[in-house]
Amino acid sequence: MKIDISKIDFGRFVIREEDNKEYLDQLIQSLKTDGQWNPIIVRPKDGGRYEVVSGHYRLRAAKMAGLKDIEATIRDLSDEEAMLLSLKTNLLRLEMTAREQGKVLSYMLERFKWSQRELAKRLGVSPPWISRRIRVALDLHEDVATALDDNVINFEVASIIGGVEISLQPSLLERIIDRKITQAPDARRIRQQILNDTIYTIGYQGRKINEFIDVLNNNDIRLVIDARYSADSQLEPEYNGTILNNELKRAKIDYEHKPELGIPSIIQNPYKKGEFSFECLEQWYRAHVKEEFDLEAFITNLKNTGKSAIMCTERYAKPAENQEYACHRDILADIILDYEPEDSLLRFMKRLDL
Repeated sequence: MKIDISKIDFGRFVIREEDNKEYLDQLIQSLKTDGQWNPIIVRPKDGGRYEVVSGHYRLRAAKMAGLKDIEATIRDLSDEEAMLLSLKTNLLRLEMTAREQGKVLSYMLERFKWSQRELAKRLGVSPPWISRRIRVALDLHEDVATALDDNVINFEVASIIGGVEISLQPSLLERIIDRKITQAPDARRIRQQILNDTIYTIGYQGRKINEFIDVLNNNDIRLVIDARYSADSQLEPEYNGTILNNELKRAKIDYEHKPELGIPSIIQNPYKKGEFSFECLEQWYRAHVKEEFDLEAFITNLKNTGKSAIMCTERYAKPAENQEYACHRDILADIILDYEPEDSLLRFMKRLDL
């Protein structure tokens, strides 16, 4: 039915930060040329007035086009029903940006005490669809929000940036813009490289395999790099390479043996006996890694894989308790920290011995 436009009030169910003037102009021209194609949805108010639930732009365009009345469907709706209907009918239109949707979604969760899963079910969308929009509405640094509003980055990329703590977002944004990143997988890779800034080391000596895996899981380690020259272990057979690989696989942790990062017994044994110093070992090992190993490719793989731990036999990387000598992973971790790649994203900034 047609309703006098002067009796219709704009509803509370769409948050607009600014009007889409181009879209509004198109609606005005369409109304003048072709008439109204779809009715707006309103609900009755006191005093013979109505509140628009869906069709805010169409109502505004009709007023600007000089129309006196507008085709409308009247629905008797509660606040909850009106908000759900408004959001549903606007999802496929240009009436709400992703950030505006996120603000409404957040408001609905707070007001009606729904979980994100429940709201997703009511709207017929997935829970991640809800969480991504809330993230870009509430969790973006102002620089990222501006870049999204100005179409410098798209919604998917903004959502990925919003997944890191707010202090890191400007740095991530800068790198994404510099590299002209527009696809979500590329943005995730950049985010991974920034967040993965710590190199971990771990030794297994004196640790039960379950304890060893618990330490890895507690630190979210996703890859273990076995830096032993030989992956065999006679004293602790559960740390033989094949067995260890299977145990880690059950824990959803990847395993790689890199014997070229190890130290052969002809050098290792005299060092442990004190026949030459740690300084001599370090000098030899640094030269060995530089000459025999593609450090750039290795570090790139560590950055792109996720949190990684360099593993060797000795319980401690540096001398401690009853361990009188350092493990060569102490040197390797420092080599990684010292390395300065051309791409600053490949730089590791911190070290943690587990």
